[in-house]
Amino acid sequence: MTKKILQWAKCYRIHLIGWSLYIISEILLIGFAVGRFGSPVGYLLHYTLNIILFYSNTALLRQNAVKASDYRWLILTLTMVGEILLFLGLKILIDVLIKWPDDWVKTYIDYLTIPNLLQTLWRALLFIGLSCFYFMFLRYEEERRKKELAERQKYENYIHTKELEVTLHETTNAYLKAQINPHLIFNILGFIHDSVLRTDEKTAQAVIDLSELMRFAINSRDGEAEPTLSGEIQQVETLIRLYRLRFKERLFVEFIYPSEAKEIRFIPLVLLTLVENLFKHGDIHDAQDPAKINISLSNAGLRISTNNKIKTGFKAAGFHKGLENIEKRLKLSYGDHAKLEFTAGDDKHFSVMVCSNKN
Repeated sequence: MTKKILQWAKCYRIHLIGWSLYIISEILLIGFAVGRFGSPVGYLLHYTLNIILFYSNTALLRQNAVKASDYRWLILTLTMVGEILLFLGLKILIDVLIKWPDDWVKTYIDYLTIPNLLQTLWRALLFIGLSCFYFMFLRYEEERRKKELAERQKYENYIHTKELEVTLHETTNAYLKAQINPHLIFNILGFIHDSVLRTDEKTAQAVIDLSELMRFAINSRDGEAEPTLSGEIQQVETLIRLYRLRFKERLFVEFIYPSEAKEIRFIPLVLLTLVENLFKHGDIHDAQDPAKINISLSNAGLRISTNNKIKTGFKAAGFHKGLENIEKRLKLSYGDHAKLEFTAGDDKHFSVMVCSNKN
């Protein structure tokens, strides 16, 4: 309880200091001016009433500011009149209670005189006026914060735009560098295929698979921004086939996906990059612990995950670079509607998961 009170006092210390200075200075000035001081109970009750009027009127103004009614100013005026009348009644009641049971009738009658009523009215108008200035200060602070937030958002958008421009520039340069006559490469692969076709059909088929894989990667750069996953799923199966040929069937990888996944539209080369990294950095030769590639669909959206045993001598730096590139592409394409997570568990397994709810 004490901790909560201290936290509250710290939060509203400016108010507490302000009211303390005001009350002390007013009591001293008026007390020395008239030559007498009131009772502590009287000061406590009267200033409590003043403070309640101040904050109540502030709350009334803030509530009225958000209303869209055509009669809000009329309602505000009538409510303030009600505040003044209630303040007057409570002020009289406090003074009567202080004098109770002695001279309370005289106190009540004295309050009905014009000078006393005007004095109380002035007191009410004083704190209502102060609360109006406080309300205007609060509105000023709110507008200032909104303006600062808008400026900060504008600056962040500007920085984001510049980052996009830099990324686009770097991507364009990388794309141009990659366009060193790909047709020449395909022609050479075609020549190799024709040369080995008669002597080794498996090698010839591997050349065709490699050619299609390269063609897919190159065409993905200037193709659809969000093609269906069918083409990439096919290339993953091709990649698995190539690695099986390379390792003479000593490859243990499970690739599971629903047929509906082929129709899902998603940015290209995310799935293929994850699979390539799995082959590069994972232990894919353990029949008892095969690597897993999984695509699943649910109400939450698309999920692509890989899980593999960590290869001996695994270097995380290069792998993380590939994941960072995927994460940047997801952020640029889908914002907060897609995410990438990866973990290296104590069981010496590496897991990667890409989730997207953009569909």
